[in-house]
Amino acid sequence: MKYARLKFWFAFRVALFSAIISFPTLARGLLDITIITFATLGIPFGILAYHYFYKQERFVFQNLGIRKRELYVFAVVFIWALTIPLFFLSWMFYG
Repeated sequence: MKYARLKFWFAFRVALFSAIISFPTLARGLLDITIITFATLGIPFGILAYHYFYKQERFVFQNLGIRKRELYVFAVVFIWALTIPLFFLSWMFYG
């Protein structure tokens, strides 16, 4: 996979913004809803927040030939790869 580090960097930042969006449900003690919010509503908000706060970094990806679609798909797969095991762990422990 070409430029894997940059793609992971993008996916990590999107996941960070997604986690920030889902923290209010965690404060209410709803772990399952937090995980679902992290994976569904958090991804578009994370991508929007990334492009708002790190607008100039987009040109680095563009200059290296990494398309936006590649980044978005990689971020979604990365976040879902984190979310599915977390959801099953919370389901096993908290019923």
